Amino acid sequence: MKKLLFILLVALSPVLSFAQHSPKQMEVMMKMLALKNALIAKDSMALDDLLANDVTYGHTNGLIQTKAQLIRSVVSKEQDYKNIVPSDMNIRIYDNTAVVTMKSAVTMNYQGKPLDMNMYITLVWIKKDKWQLVARQSVKQ
Repeated sequence: MKKLLFILLVALSPVLSFAQHSPKQMEVMMKMLALKNALIAKDSMALDDLLANDVTYGHTNGLIQTKAQLIRSVVSKEQDYKNIVPSDMNIRIYDNTAVVTMKSAVTMNYQGKPLDMNMYITLVWIKKDKWQLVARQSVKQ
C-alpha cells in the first residue's frame, strides 16, 4: 500500500499539493489515476469496476456514452487513448460525493485518426461500497 501511495504521489505531484488533502480526496485521486490507466491500457475489467452502471460520459464533441458504449469504444480502439495529462485538478468532497474539476491534455486516435486536445473536465464520483464515476463532461479549452 505504501508503494502504491508513493507511485500515486509521484505521478500526480505536478498536479496537486498533497499536504492539505483529506483521506477521501486521496481515495478519489487514486480512482482518477486508475481511470486514466484503464483508458490507456484498454482494460475493460478496470473500467467496469470504476464506472457506475448508469454513468453518463460526455465528450467535447457532444457525444454522451453509456458505460457499455464507452467500454466497447475503448476496447475496440475506436477511442484509442495514448496519453492523458491532467493539470489544475481540484477535488471537492460532499459526504460520499466527489466533484473533480481539472484541465487535461489528451493524445489519442479517434476513429483511426490522430486527435490531440486540451480540455476542461468535470467528473462526479459517488461512494457507496466503493468510489465509482457517475458523470463526466468535457469542453474544449
